[in-house]
Amino acid sequence: MYKKWLIGLGMFLLSFGIIFMLFNTYFLAVTPEKHMEWIERYGWKADVFLPHKKVFVIPIQPELRHTYQLADVNFHGLEKGTIEQNVYRLKGNCGNHHLEAVLLTYEENIIDSFIQLSESDPGIVKMMDQPVFMEQICQKQ
Repeated sequence: MYKKWLIGLGMFLLSFGIIFMLFNTYFLAVTPEKHMEWIERYGWKADVFLPHKKVFVIPIQPELRHTYQLADVNFHGLEKGTIEQNVYRLKGNCGNHHLEAVLLTYEENIIDSFIQLSESDPGIVKMMDQPVFMEQICQKQ
């Protein structure tokens, strides 16, 4: 009876691992290559994490723009429309926070990016090189 339980647990864990690897492979395949190049340009590596994206309208009101102003994101010159926000988990921790790269795209072109500390609000900073970020920002955390 004990052997059957171990075999069942092993099969469950194996199945879970295979499903996770398939999902990860799928999401890496549908992630635009220019997004990964953008992240790697700053010395970051994307972590094994399912990326997510959100489509939103360019914020007009100052209260809604405040978060983006903290990261020095500029929407000037863009026509009214929608922006796609793609979030990727980054390798490396800053204290007990996970780091996430947020890429903003407009008509499939990357217009800006920033780093956000998960579980922190506002906790965002303009995209910068990984060693500089770790030295300047994480040391303060």
